[in-house]
Amino acid sequence: MLLLKVSAVSQSSKELMTYICGDSGPLDGFNPFFVVTQKWASEVLSLLNKNPLSLSRICSLLKLNKAQASHLLEDLIRIQAVKEESGVYGVTFAIFTRKDLFTLQHATLPIANKITDGIVSHTNEITSLTTNLSSAEQVGRDKLLFAAIGCFVLDWLELKILEKEEMLIKCKPQPGNRNYVLFARERIDPKISMKLYDKMYWGSHSDTIDELVFTSFGDLGIRYAFPDIIWNLEASPKIAQKFHKMPMWLIEKISTLTESLSKRFLKDIGFLLFKMKNAGSISIEDLEPENEKRGMLDLADLLKDMNYVTCKKGMFKLNYPVFATEDKKVIEQLGNLIFPLITEIMKRNDAGLRRALRNTSPLKNKVAFEEVLNEAWHWTFAQTNRILADRGFFYNPPRKRREEGRYIAWVSEFSFP
Repeated sequence: MLLLKVSAVSQSSKELMTYICGDSGPLDGFNPFFVVTQKWASEVLSLLNKNPLSLSRICSLLKLNKAQASHLLEDLIRIQAVKEESGVYGVTFAIFTRKDLFTLQHATLPIANKITDGIVSHTNEITSLTTNLSSAEQVGRDKLLFAAIGCFVLDWLELKILEKEEMLIKCKPQPGNRNYVLFARERIDPKISMKLYDKMYWGSHSDTIDELVFTSFGDLGIRYAFPDIIWNLEASPKIAQKFHKMPMWLIEKISTLTESLSKRFLKDIGFLLFKMKNAGSISIEDLEPENEKRGMLDLADLLKDMNYVTCKKGMFKLNYPVFATEDKKVIEQLGNLIFPLITEIMKRNDAGLRRALRNTSPLKNKVAFEEVLNEAWHWTFAQTNRILADRGFFYNPPRKRREEGRYIAWVSEFSFP
C-alpha cells in the first residue's frame, strides 16, 4: 500500500510527540514511529536534545542497564535519529522544547497575518474558481476552500514550491527506502496545549488506494476518518505482536488479510461517495438493492456517523468534499493565484526567521535550517488557516466529541505528491 503522508502524522509518548513530513513506510524496524515509541526512547531523545551524552551517562541519568540502552541507541542510529561520535551520542533531527514552540508561534504569526491579507485580497477570484469544483453544488464553499486552499495549496503545493526555491527540505531519503523528515515536540500541559494547537489546521493524513486518495485534514486530536482508522487497524497486528507476543506466522497472516480487507473497504467507500456526488443525493431505496452483496446501506449509515454524508428524510447527500480528476486543474489555478505572493512574503521574512529561531534547540544541535523551516512553514500556514477560518473565509470545523480534533475529510481522484 502506498502511504502518502504529506504532512505531520504524530505518535505520542511520555516526553515527546513525534511526527513526520513524508512517508514513514511499513511498521517495521525502519519505521520512525515504531522505533521512537519504544520504552525509554522518548526519555533518551529528550536528554540528548539538551546535551550530547555518553552511554554511561545516559544509563546513570535514566537508571538503565547498558544492554538495554545500547539496544535502544542502535535502533535510533539505524533510522538516523541519533548519531555517535567518539562514544558520545547526539540527536540529528529537530526536537522542539516548550520554549521553542512559543518562539515558533510568535515568529510566524506576523507572517501568517500578511499571507492571510494577501489571500483575502483575491476573494472574488477565489470564489469564482471554487464554483467550478465538481462537488460545489452539494458541498458548501467554505468546506471546499478549507480543503483546497488550507490543505492542497498551502500544505502540499506550497511545500513543494518552497523546496524548489531551496528554502526548506520537504522530505529526504531515509534508511529502509523511506522518504521523510522527522520531528518531535516536547509534551506540554493539556491546558497550554489546547491554547497553542487549537484550530492549528496543518495535519494532512493521506493514503492512496487504486488511484483514490483518502485524506483527513485539521488540528491535533483523534480523527474518526479515513485513512486514520485504517492505519490503526493495519497497525493492530504488529502492536499485538510487540506487546502480547503473538507468534509471527499468525501476525503475518492477519496483517495480509487486514490490508486486503482494508483496500476492499475503502474501494466501496470511494464508490459510494462518488455515486452520491454524481447523483446529488441517494435514497435509502436506491441503496437497498445492493445491500445484500455490498452492504451499502450499512456503509452509508457509517459515513453519516463519521460526517462524510448527511441523511434527511431518507436521502443521503455529501457533507464533505469529493474531488474528481477535473478538479485538479481548478486547485492548480487557485494555487497559481496566490503562490507568488506567499513565496515572496516567505523570502522577505527568511532572514528574520533565521534570527528569531537561531537559539532554538534544533539549530543549537546543528540541524539544517532548511529542516527547521519546514516546521516554521507548518506553523505559518496553520496560523494562516486559523485566521482564515476565524474570519469566516472558509470552514471552521467544530470539535464534535471531547477527544476529537477539529478536522474534515475527503476523497479525491488525484494527489500532489
